[in-house]
Amino acid sequence: MTVTRYQQIAQHLVGKVTSGELPVGALLPTELQLMDEYGASRNTIRAALKEMQEMGLVSRRRNRGTMVEALPAVGSFTQSLATLDDLVSLAQTAQRKIEETGHVVLDVATARELGCPPGSRWIHIGLTRREEGAALPLGWTDAFVDTHYEGLPKLAAKYPGKLFCDLIEETYGRRIGTVEQTVSACAVEGEIARRLRAEDGSTGLKVLRKYRDPASAVVLVTRSVYPRGRYSLTTTMVRSR
Repeated sequence: MTVTRYQQIAQHLVGKVTSGELPVGALLPTELQLMDEYGASRNTIRAALKEMQEMGLVSRRRNRGTMVEALPAVGSFTQSLATLDDLVSLAQTAQRKIEETGHVVLDVATARELGCPPGSRWIHIGLTRREEGAALPLGWTDAFVDTHYEGLPKLAAKYPGKLFCDLIEETYGRRIGTVEQTVSACAVEGEIARRLRAEDGSTGLKVLRKYRDPASAVVLVTRSVYPRGRYSLTTTMVRSR
């Protein structure tokens, strides 16, 4: 699964805004001009512009066009999720850097937070994510992996653009069927604040993801902390009839 064409176009246009090629107050080329420039359909161009609009970077008005309204926040990343495959966009555009690895035994507090048995043993991988050229990392992730997958840290370092669950499936043949996600506010404190160059005690976003195989067994749990303004998550809900 690759980043979709409209996301690629949106990312390229965001780069022009960031570099100053399209400064605040400037009008973007027309839809027809963008279709010609990128060799894309009108629907694809409109989806790319909508992505930028949802990020708060541009406004669109009839008879005026699309205007740049703001620069991206330093190190910010906006992610739209509808399926598990959409996580690939984060892996490919904000690649990870593994900072530490080892084995851990979960204490009661951590086990309760992760929803895992106290005293259970896991492989721990601590990592940061950063977009290319960004001054600051997006956030810090603690990944807790089934101890059966001893080789995963080396694979993850070798293939920084691949999801852990994809590496597990490709290497070990264990498929991830579902991901449970919980998003909550948190404080960015201590060592994590230092690593992310964030103010100690400042507000942030915590994203907990629990990856299960088709039999509902937990294979992988990730706990990510993002300082305020560096990451946002968009979910589209469709009303059923």
